[in-house]
Amino acid sequence: MAKVANLETPIGWLIDPHNKWVIHFDFKQLSSEKIATDFTIDMWGVVPSGKPMQFKSRRKVTKQDFQKTWQQLIDSNWVEFDYEKSKTA
Repeated sequence: MAKVANLETPIGWLIDPHNKWVIHFDFKQLSSEKIATDFTIDMWGVVPSGKPMQFKSRRKVTKQDFQKTWQQLIDSNWVEFDYEKSKTA
C-alpha cells in the first residue's frame, strides 16, 4: 500500500475475497500546496483472467470516508491488489 506523503492516506487497489471486485482508492491534487484534494473510490468488475476490466462506478468522498471505507474493506478480508503486476500477466 502506498501512502500519500502529506495526507497519511492509503492509495491503491483492494480485491474482494472472491476475486470478483476490485476497488481503486486514489486522489487528485487540486492545488500545488497539497491542501485540498479530491478523493475517489472506483469499483471495477474482475474478468476471468483476474484483471480489473469492467468499470462499474466512481464515488468522490472526503478523506475521512476514504480512510473509513479502506479500513472496513480490510476488516472484511479484502486484500491489496497489485494492479501493475496484473497488467503484465
